[in-house]
Amino acid sequence: MSEQKLEIFNVLNFLNSGYELEDILKEGNFGTFPSAEDCINYLVENGYLSGEGETISAESISKKYTVAQLKELLKENGLKVSGKKQELVERLLPVLGESSGDYELTEKAKEFIEENQWIDLYMFALVAFRFDDYETYVKASAEDDVQTALKFCDEIISRALMSNQFLVFIDALSAKAHVYAYDGDYESFLDYDLQRFILGLNPIMDLDAQTYASYDIINAANVINLKNVTERFNFGSLKKRFDQIWAKSHIKSITVPKKTSYKFLQKALSGADIEELNFDLREKYFNKKYGI
Repeated sequence: MSEQKLEIFNVLNFLNSGYELEDILKEGNFGTFPSAEDCINYLVENGYLSGEGETISAESISKKYTVAQLKELLKENGLKVSGKKQELVERLLPVLGESSGDYELTEKAKEFIEENQWIDLYMFALVAFRFDDYETYVKASAEDDVQTALKFCDEIISRALMSNQFLVFIDALSAKAHVYAYDGDYESFLDYDLQRFILGLNPIMDLDAQTYASYDIINAANVINLKNVTERFNFGSLKKRFDQIWAKSHIKSITVPKKTSYKFLQKALSGADIEELNFDLREKYFNKKYGI
């Protein structure tokens, strides 16, 4: 039921934000519903949507989409893209289900969205962690949504440190940064994303062979976040902030020296190829240290 609750919230929340139902259903992943049409039927039957939907026919799909657009929609839904236009239309028909028609959110739907706003924060910052676990944590918390999320991240960080789970630790650090961003605290977002970059180059736990094999020393998403926030806001000298975060990180075993780490940060923010940077880091620092 928890996964279904997540899917229902996302559909209703997007509708409440002004998106068209047809567009939401085309983009969505409905793991607990066989099809988009089943999702709509559930929402109507359970009192979340009211009104009548206009059934989409093969003819209406054929008129609305070009062959290229049909193939793109099929590709997005993991379906074959070969064949004539009519074949593409027939293949896509079950996916599109029903259009938005005259459906409207009911009061029940609006109350559901209001009561479960914490899911919006989960989707923004915490999707690296199990929804069921976070839902249980939320139910037991007396804090507001942001404080609950921050404490959840702190507990994961603490457990990861004790159990030597470096990738979980890094994910929780990144998640905490995003919780601050969700709350509009972009300075804290920058600090935690900087720490994620620094500790990415200087793991504070031993990496076993399996972890090391799948580990991106410089994470592309992390670099994009840092680039966006430093371009959008002026929080003073990045070098000075980098030095402060380095000091707070209490790195006992340095893998990449501080000056070199900052140079790699500058290169990454300047648009250097991340794969090449990671290759250089592995060759010069990581392979020797971890005996690979």
